[in-house]
Amino acid sequence: MNQKLEKITVLENDRIKDVLIKINKNGFNGVFVINKKNELIGIITDSDVRKNILKNKLNVNKKAITIAQKKFIKIPISKIEESKQKLLKSNKILLPVVKNKRLIDFVHTRDLYEQKILINRVLIIGGLGYIGSVLVKDLLKLNYYVNILDINYYGCYFDRKTLSNPKLKIFYGDCNDKKILDKAITDCTDVIHLGEIVGDPAVNINQNFSIRNNYENTVFVMSECIKKRINKFIFASSCSVYGNVKYKCDEKSKLNPVSLYAKCKRECEKSILSFKSKECCPTILRLSTVYGDSPRKRFDLVANRFILMAIKNMKINLFGESSWRPFVSVDDVSRVLVKVLKSENHIVRNQIFNVGGNKENYRIMDIVNTIKKHIPIIFEFSKKIEDKRNYRVSFQKIKKILKFKPKDNLKKQISVLIKKYKKMRINEKDINFYNDKRIYQILSQKKKLKKTKRTVYPK
Repeated sequence: MNQKLEKITVLENDRIKDVLIKINKNGFNGVFVINKKNELIGIITDSDVRKNILKNKLNVNKKAITIAQKKFIKIPISKIEESKQKLLKSNKILLPVVKNKRLIDFVHTRDLYEQKILINRVLIIGGLGYIGSVLVKDLLKLNYYVNILDINYYGCYFDRKTLSNPKLKIFYGDCNDKKILDKAITDCTDVIHLGEIVGDPAVNINQNFSIRNNYENTVFVMSECIKKRINKFIFASSCSVYGNVKYKCDEKSKLNPVSLYAKCKRECEKSILSFKSKECCPTILRLSTVYGDSPRKRFDLVANRFILMAIKNMKINLFGESSWRPFVSVDDVSRVLVKVLKSENHIVRNQIFNVGGNKENYRIMDIVNTIKKHIPIIFEFSKKIEDKRNYRVSFQKIKKILKFKPKDNLKKQISVLIKKYKKMRINEKDINFYNDKRIYQILSQKKKLKKTKRTVYPK
């Protein structure tokens, strides 16, 4: 018998005292009882020992077999991988692997996590959204099991192949509904939270509604993840929390949000990091301004919007043209999310990462000038509208710790997006439908919004 099995086995004639010594040393919460032929005849867990102590029936000099479980679940060597997955869903922590009644190995839940052989089922809140719909497809390609929880304000844009994937489950509803959340989170190991009202115009339509969706819902989901011992909780924040600064910001820089959207992000970050849990590993990703194509379109994002309006010969009211902003493609955001999922917990636990590349800080006018190289663009400078946002961002931390470097470059991707958008049939009047106009419609349809207490944020 190998040393691994010796640590966790006792002979049927060994004393209960010997059992206690082995359990104390091996750290596996139990032992297997075998006969001289190495045949498995029973299992003793530390729970069995405690039960006998409480019943005052424990004599440590008695034979081990007297307190052993004679009926137990065992794994045939031929079905070991399948059985390992079942173990994770059961309340068992220790199972024997047998061949012709002989004990040849064992499986412990702890080992499954350490070896990363468990089923990776990820819940993506907002999985039908702009980032989520790209991420879902990427995870399915990587053989992840994916659950989506989405309130479905904008519709589902997945193709038939994606929707028919047996590894995908879609739950429709609000993440603040405990019953729906419980269903969606069942069997999930990790949670990625992307479900919020996005963009300043949409957020400002109804501030109470936005605070509930963006702040209160996030805190609720995080608390539920801790209760359910979710492995990773990844929150999509925004570099907009930096607000208006003259210097290059890193993760330790002072936050100065200038919009309600950014303030909600800041408060979410504070709340997430305030939770203390050994089981749940939170990670915050401050995303740069996202661009690029996705099954669920967004034309409120500056690069996407400028390109589409240029194609439609629409005039752009340009403001904040000298303001700095970092950019990252939606595909690169998906890559980062996957990278965090795959990372060891001690690397990403309670960490904040700016997501982008050091060469991807641009002035708004830089984007306009790049588009002009490929297609005519009509614009005029507006004095009526003011953009208080102005920030450049450092991405050294994510490069150093996660070894992440964006694959996409905004200036190069502009030509790619122009080709894609030219093929699309989008009415000029419907451009705003893909974000703030749709939120306005939803709010108009709600006769009575649930009254929520207004969260007061520090100035």
